[in-house]
This record gives sequence, C-alpha cells and structure tokens, in this order.
Amino acid sequence: RILYRFTVDDPTTWTRPWSAELPMLKTEGRLYEYACHEGNYGLVNTLKGARAADKSAADAAAMDALVERVLRAWGRIDILNNLAGIFKGGPALDTQLMRELWDANVLTAVTAAAACLRPMRARGYGRIVSVSAVGALKGGKNNAAYAMSKGALIRWTESLAAEVKGEGITVNAVMPTTIDHPVNRAQMPKADPKLWPSPEEVANVILFLSSRESSGVNGAALPITARA
Repeated sequence: RILYRFTVDDPTTWTRPWSAELPMLKTEGRLYEYACHEGNYGLVNTLKGARAADKSAADAAAMDALVERVLRAWGRIDILNNLAGIFKGGPALDTQLMRELWDANVLTAVTAAAACLRPMRARGYGRIVSVSAVGALKGGKNNAAYAMSKGALIRWTESLAAEVKGEGITVNAVMPTTIDHPVNRAQMPKADPKLWPSPEEVANVILFLSSRESSGVNGAALPITARA
C-alpha cells in the first residue's frame, strides 16, 4: 500500500493551499500508465469530459441506463439533485446560445427527473432539487439566454411539484447568487466575495430540501443571497 500525498499552492487560482491523499492499493489485475503531459492537456480533457457529462445527462437513454445501474446496486432512488448547468453571456438574439443553455440548464433536469421519477413513484417517496439562480428573476444585457433557461427551470419545478403532490415526492429549487469560488473571484476581481454565499451554504440548503424533514416544502424556489 502506497499513500500518495500532494499539496497545491497556486494563489492565482486558489484562495489558499490545499492538500489531498490518494491511497494506491495492491491489485491483481493489469496496471496502465496515466501521465499528464506538458501544457496541462489533462485539465483541458477534464473540462471536455465535464461538458460531455452535461450532454449525456440530457440524453434519455444514457440517463435511463444510469438509473438502472443505481437500482441494481442499491435497490432504490431517494434523491435527485440537478446540478449540471452552465453560464454564458451573449446577445438576446443569439438563438444558438439559447439552445445551448436550454439543453444544459433545463433539459438535463427534465431528462434526469423523467428517469428517476419512475422508481420514486413506485416507492411513494422522493426528493428532487434543482439549482436555478437569482439571475432567473430578471433579465439584463447579454443575459437573456441564461435568465430564460434558469427561469424556465423554476416554472418547470413548480409544474412538476403540482403533478406529484400527494405522492410523497417533493420538487424544489434553489436560487443562489454568485457563489464564492476561485473561478468567480478571478473573473470578478472588483467584487467583494465576502458578500457571496459559500459552496457550503448553498449545499446546506440543498441538503435540507433533500431530507425527510423538508416534507412540507414543495414547489418552492429558495433564494440564497447570503450577505449580498
């Protein structure tokens, strides 16, 4: 057994150094080399993979297959958190951008819910929580596609919540403002990140809405504005 430890100290990207550990255990199977090439192609491929994952989340067949694997492994699905999504700005007449954000921010949630609702309804229990944004409440310059997609996600949440009412299933959304993250800090250097919600603050609201204790909340879109 080998314990591989590393520390990342890059103030241009992270607010403070962070460390991680990776245990390397003995295996009887074959070993394959994995290397990161100069120029950090690994990061480029990681980002491409994330976008591919978003795309597959909107693919009904891929999502159905994922749900079947989960059911075979665990026998049930209690919670669906719709986290896949992107932000891009552009003119209000950019139809290609509108389609892209619709697929990423709306269709992913609808497709995932369609696959997960079947086992949830069979058990009479489920929690569905989607991540919208405060930006869904009002449009702005170069923000039409994003505001439309996130606004549609809220209307979809309200509609699905009404359809499953009384079935032991709740459907809600959260609307965070800009989240305190190294990428957002780098893109908005003049903003005060102390006003933004932390990832933990956003996660805590999602965790509550995903719990049995949130049974009285259905069809809600909760703002998470922190100190803004």
